[in-house]
Amino acid sequence: MSNNNLKVSNLDFDDIKSDIKTYMSAQDKFQDYNFEGSALSTIIDVLAYVTHYNALSANMALNEAFIDSAQLRESVVSHAKLLGYTPRSAYSAVAYIDVLVNNPTGVDGGGGTLLPMTMEKGTQFTTSVEGKTYSFVTDVARVIEPTIEGVYKFSNVKVLQGQFRDTAYIYDVDTIEKFRLPFDTAVTSSLSVTIQTAASSSEYSNFVRSTDVAEITSLTEIFFLNEGRDGYYHVEFGDGILGKKLVNGNIVQLNYITNDTSEANGASVFTLNDTIQSNSDVTITTVQKALGGSEKEDIDSIRFNAPLGFVSQNRAVTPDDYKSIIVNSYANIDAISVWGGEDNDPPDYGKVYISIKPKDAETVSAADKITIISKYLKPKNVVSITPTLVDPTYTYVHVEVYFKYNPNHSDLSIDSIESLVRAKIEKYNTDELKRFDGVFRHSALLKSIDSASVAILNSTLNVFMKKRFVPTLNLESKYTIIFSSPLLKSTSADPILKSTSFTYKNQQCVFSDVLENGVRYVNIALQSDTTAVIDYKMGIVEETTGKVILNAFTPTAFAGDYIQITVEPNSNDLAPRRNELLTILYNEATIQGEVDTMSTGGTSAGVNYTTTPRQ
Repeated sequence: MSNNNLKVSNLDFDDIKSDIKTYMSAQDKFQDYNFEGSALSTIIDVLAYVTHYNALSANMALNEAFIDSAQLRESVVSHAKLLGYTPRSAYSAVAYIDVLVNNPTGVDGGGGTLLPMTMEKGTQFTTSVEGKTYSFVTDVARVIEPTIEGVYKFSNVKVLQGQFRDTAYIYDVDTIEKFRLPFDTAVTSSLSVTIQTAASSSEYSNFVRSTDVAEITSLTEIFFLNEGRDGYYHVEFGDGILGKKLVNGNIVQLNYITNDTSEANGASVFTLNDTIQSNSDVTITTVQKALGGSEKEDIDSIRFNAPLGFVSQNRAVTPDDYKSIIVNSYANIDAISVWGGEDNDPPDYGKVYISIKPKDAETVSAADKITIISKYLKPKNVVSITPTLVDPTYTYVHVEVYFKYNPNHSDLSIDSIESLVRAKIEKYNTDELKRFDGVFRHSALLKSIDSASVAILNSTLNVFMKKRFVPTLNLESKYTIIFSSPLLKSTSADPILKSTSFTYKNQQCVFSDVLENGVRYVNIALQSDTTAVIDYKMGIVEETTGKVILNAFTPTAFAGDYIQITVEPNSNDLAPRRNELLTILYNEATIQGEVDTMSTGGTSAGVNYTTTPRQ
């Protein structure tokens, strides 16, 4: 009996071709037919190709129908649009500078008075990063009065990387409905839309971007912004029901910045490349280096954020709502954490706390904090809830790595193997800990260290926590240093914490501690002899809460930029809390390798074999 059933489950070309041959060879007309050596083989190839292409197209079309499986950006963006989500555009790097105008001309108002001075919108500055020149511009005009001394100083001027572009269209209801920003690096947050009634008219209207459909009427001068299928952003206008409708002959003027994405981040030296009121003799001081430049949102980010944006419905109620709104509005985010005041320590009802780790710094700038609170959150959060931005705090992890290795398994020197281990620690820090939910897992890091080289037989890892704080000099103050994990509780009178040095009562001192009647007190002792205590019981150590509390601490100086306290955690696994970030000090890590004599020394190898001690 011939087999007339053709398999349809195989999608691979070779499998399809084999199935066709099997099917045809089962037919009476093609028995004992040599398919490989005949012209029919070419026809079978064509049939297999057609079937393969059709199957691939059907599979791809089905995948593109869902945001989770879509691979084309235009498909992901289309699904996001149905969820009310607009992908984030590129963002310009932002810097803040002070501009002092020297020896200004044309400012004499007569009678000994000086006229105001204007820095126009779009005033251009230049900078250089890694040998490449970038342009920065002001986004608003600034007008200042001279000081009493007759000095003109523009303070805290915001400059954005890029250059202004102008694109104009004539509205024609029969041909144009969408107006494209013809640059894929357009910064939509800088977009301004002006409608001129006609080319011969002097009437202008400034349209604003729609953020809340509920507040739109038929006369509201708003525009809608979406990413098109071509990857460029498009501006659309109302239809006379939702938003004011344009009429034929209106001129649509789009003004916006295009940038060089994140390449200008870190710029810190700026030069005026323009004139300020016919005067270019200026002195520029950088207040904040350029930060926050980023590329437009990629499809993985859109796929993740679009559903969150839909759930939040453009309002801030739950912590995830706040996170979604900020991520969609503010690009300079490496990690973000949001928690309610009821979960704070101590509880602070009526507030929601947000902590952001920016991409190129440890904390968000003061100006960006104001923008996030006032522009992004205030219009959308519950009236009775106060959003509060707090800086991330850092627990620095110091590790001591000791490993045994067999030199017969590798040609690398001990120094090279130690370098490989350090690189593994750095990679673990980058991949696992640069976020607020990044848990330091002792066994996972050990596994990574053991894989650094085939010569490594085993390794041991000791973990310590470090906290840094900057005290106010010459002022008696209380300080609470909170570690991310409980401290190792010891019944010994020996100290469990160490610190860097500081000047106290004209002597170089450090912190020490002592156990008395079940309480561990912090003492201030001489750096040269920690048994010589200068001041007793200046604070306490709470091992179970991970707190070191200093009372009435009045240093006069300290070494370096901060005072650092080192302790040993109760567990080798460390977990962050709320706005805590863990960071391994991989450049300072102690890494020491030793030849494993048991594996290289023959039968007598165990005579003098030593294992690595815990401390």
